[in-house]
Amino acid sequence: MDLLEIILLITGVAIILVSVLLIHNPEKENQTDTENNDNAVKQYIDKLSSLSENVIDRTEEYLNKISNEKIMAVSEYSDQILEKIDRNHEEVVFLYNMLTNKEKELKDTLKELTDTQQKARELLIKYREGQNRESPEDIYPGENTVNMNKTEEQNDNKSVSKKNEEILNLHSQGMSVLEISKKLGIGQGEVKLIIDLFGK
Repeated sequence: MDLLEIILLITGVAIILVSVLLIHNPEKENQTDTENNDNAVKQYIDKLSSLSENVIDRTEEYLNKISNEKIMAVSEYSDQILEKIDRNHEEVVFLYNMLTNKEKELKDTLKELTDTQQKARELLIKYREGQNRESPEDIYPGENTVNMNKTEEQNDNKSVSKKNEEILNLHSQGMSVLEISKKLGIGQGEVKLIIDLFGK
């Protein structure tokens, strides 16, 4: 073998060795690819988690805002309902008091009628038996008390009608039911009832 052949052989072996060394090892390439993929996945997961946190925060803020608005609306509505209930309660109490007073008056009148009827029966029995006749004052002893009761009722009616006129005058001047009730010191239900009854 000549020198040239030996040099060519050595050169060929060197080229093969260099080419083998220069070619990448596929395992190393796979490792770098998986590392790159892992890094990309981690970055993607980090971005997704930050985005999801932002979305969750925004959603919580929006839901808090909506719930606060709804709570305020419910609170206002409940205040209105309670106010109406109070007004209706005052009117019912006023009407109940009026009915109680009327019931008491009717019972008193019925009692007076019963007493008068009993006295009339007794006088009729005495008259029929021919016993001593009594004067008209003795026959109707309760007449003076009835007249006194009538006078008191007339005075009460006058004060009530005066109060009614005052309420109607204040209402015609443009005052509200609440203002009238505060000024006169009576319930709103009574004022509203008088306006409804007599205002027309």
